[in-house]
Amino acid sequence: MSRTLPTINTALRALALVAIASIATADCVRPGDRVLLVSTRPVGCTTDPARLAKGVTAAERADCRWNATDFSAAMASLDPTLPIVFYVHGNQITASEARRCGLDVYTRLVRCAEDDRPIQFVVFSWCSDKVPGLLKDFREKAARTKPVGYQFAWVISRLPQGSHVGLIGYSYGARVCSGAAHLLAGGSLGGLTLGADCPACGVASVRAVFLAAAYDACWNSPRAYHGLALNRIDTLLSTTNPIDPAMKYYKWVPINSKPPAVGGVGPRGLSREQAARVRLMPVANSVGRSHDVYDYLAAPGLMRAAWRRVAFADVSLEPEAAGADADAIGE
Repeated sequence: MSRTLPTINTALRALALVAIASIATADCVRPGDRVLLVSTRPVGCTTDPARLAKGVTAAERADCRWNATDFSAAMASLDPTLPIVFYVHGNQITASEARRCGLDVYTRLVRCAEDDRPIQFVVFSWCSDKVPGLLKDFREKAARTKPVGYQFAWVISRLPQGSHVGLIGYSYGARVCSGAAHLLAGGSLGGLTLGADCPACGVASVRAVFLAAAYDACWNSPRAYHGLALNRIDTLLSTTNPIDPAMKYYKWVPINSKPPAVGGVGPRGLSREQAARVRLMPVANSVGRSHDVYDYLAAPGLMRAAWRRVAFADVSLEPEAAGADADAIGE
C-alpha cells in the first residue's frame, strides 16, 4: 500500500496537469468576460513614460485569436464595476509562452469560480526571455524586475477611475507585482517613482495572489524595499513551498546577502496591520519539488481561493457599494 499510493497520487497529478496544459486548445472565453494582452516587450526595460505611451502594445482574445488593439483605448474601455485581473508571468518566458500560459491561468481561474460574475483578465507580458548562464540569467532578471515593476505600475495607473484590480503574480511576476504596488502607494524603487499624484491615480482597491513569489522575504516589512506594497494591497494570498528548488536556492540570487524567498517562508517582519492582510497557503505536499506554474495551478483549493480574492467574490463592485469592507474574506 505504501508503494501504491504515491504512484496513484503521481498519476492523478499528471492527469490534472495534462488537463490544465490542454486548456489553451479549447480557448474558451466565457460570455461576458474579456481577455486582453498588454506587452511591454517592444520597449524593453524603459521607464520613460513617453516611450511607454508610444510603444506598449495590446491585443484582445476573440474568435480563438489575438486581435491587436490600441493600448490606451483598451485600458479606457475596461469597466471599473467589474474585476480587472492581471496575470504576471515569471522568468524565462517567451512572448508566445506568455500568451499561452496566460490563457491557461485564466481558464483555470474561471473553472474554479464559485459564481458567474464576469471578469476582465489581462495578461501582462514583459521581457523575460532566457539569457545564457543560469545564475547570470536569474540575477539579470532580478535586476530587470525593478524597471518592469515601474512599467506595470504605469499600466495600472492608466485604468479607469474606481477600478478594482486583482493581481496574480508567479515567481518573478510576484516580484513585479509587489514592486508595482509599492510604487502605486507612493513609494520609490531605486529612484523610480510614479509622481506625487499616483496614490490617487484612480484604482479603488487591489488584491493579490502570489504563487512561488521570488523576492526577499523581508521586502514587504515597513521601511524595506517594497515596504509600502501592503499599504496598497488590501489582501494577499501567498503560497509557501520551501522545497520548490527556485525557493530553496533563491538565496544565491542576491550578491551581498542570502535571504529566504517569500514563496518559501512567506513575508517576514510585517507590522501587525500588514500581517492582518496576509494569508499563507502551504503547498509543498501537493506541488513538491517543482517550480512549474502548472503544478501550482493544480494545487488543491488554491485557484478557488484565488478566485474569491481577485474576482472580489465576497463584495459587490457596483458604484454605490464602492466603500464596502474588502477585507472580510470567507474561506
